[in-house]
Amino acid sequence: MKKILMGTSAIAMAGAYAGQASAAEWDLDWGGFFVAEVGYASVDSAAGTDFDGVDVLQNAEIIFTPSITLDNGLTFGVDIQLEGNTNGDQIDESFAFVKGSFGQILIGSENSAGYKMTYGAPGVYFHGVNSGSLSAYIPGIYGNDVFRGTGGASFIEVGRNNDAQRVTYFTPRFSGFQLGVSYARDGLQDSSGPVDVDSAGTLHDIFDIGANYVNSFGGFDIAVSGRYGVGTLEGTPGTGPTAATFNPGLTQRPNGVIVQNNTPSGQANFVTSNPGSTIVTPVTVNTPAVAATAGSAGSDPEVWAVGLNLGYNGFTVGGSYASSDDSGALAQDGDFYDLGVSYKTGPWGVSFTYSHGENEVSAGGADSELDQYMGAVTYKLGPGVAVGAFAAYADFDAPGGTAGDIDGFVIGTGFKLSF
Repeated sequence: MKKILMGTSAIAMAGAYAGQASAAEWDLDWGGFFVAEVGYASVDSAAGTDFDGVDVLQNAEIIFTPSITLDNGLTFGVDIQLEGNTNGDQIDESFAFVKGSFGQILIGSENSAGYKMTYGAPGVYFHGVNSGSLSAYIPGIYGNDVFRGTGGASFIEVGRNNDAQRVTYFTPRFSGFQLGVSYARDGLQDSSGPVDVDSAGTLHDIFDIGANYVNSFGGFDIAVSGRYGVGTLEGTPGTGPTAATFNPGLTQRPNGVIVQNNTPSGQANFVTSNPGSTIVTPVTVNTPAVAATAGSAGSDPEVWAVGLNLGYNGFTVGGSYASSDDSGALAQDGDFYDLGVSYKTGPWGVSFTYSHGENEVSAGGADSELDQYMGAVTYKLGPGVAVGAFAAYADFDAPGGTAGDIDGFVIGTGFKLSF
């Protein structure tokens, strides 16, 4: 028994050392951020509601990025982003990657190459007008197609898919230029199960391509981006024509009563009314022919966007424009743009940004419109620690009248920890 125990201990120790040697080759990196914020909002909303007052906004993620670089120079790793708050999408993004001199490949749940390569208006605060963050203080301003859609962002996706299971390739950056392409079989997130791509209403075969150019010339900086995405949306299937048919088991009296000939004596049993009536010479009952019914054609939803940032001596100006087209079946046609200016000097940063988004609420119907304004200032207290304050105004115009209109003003302050 003693020898067995000693042998078992030796095996366990060997396994432990092997595990340590293996772990030592990996860079078990992790990080994340935590934004904590307090703000006061004054909201003009529909009668019978009151959203005025002080509220708290927090946003947090822990990001695990273990990786290993092999002797041949290739680096393999994963990126897993855990939401810091209870969330329906508790794991935000999760993908594996391999990179080397050829560029980088991503496989898993992640945004498209076009989304990741887009530039928007410069801002210094922890959130901005190119997002849905202000709805934490002013509920209702994002009435339609805001998240990944032109109702409130230029960071959009085909059919508003989000972190779909996809494969993405980024080229190395050559003289400031970089290209990225993505493909997703369907728009499902965090799922690799089979999808019937012939099913009505299914979004599938989603392609994205993006490119940007980043460079500096003395004290002058430039960043420009462009992207295009398209997918296939299945329409509603139609029905083929049916021929007229004869049913020998049914007869119809001249007065319209339908009877069924199913008795040995030949006497009919009435299917409908008047069972005591005497059957007269029947009329043959036929099922009439039915013409073919056309299905609704599927559309090919597409998105495109451009962005530009120009910087000089601490100042940055820029913006972006995005459009969602040919997606009437999804009721997501619209346009969005944002503009901004920022200035950074030492630990200080200040910015002002504006955005305008509009989008169809129903296919071919009226548009909703959203305007957002935001000014902010931040100060870096130390590595990974920044404090800031902001003031913002949002105005949402609902389609078809003023009943759903809402606007509000909010001021807030908070800090962000990046680790």
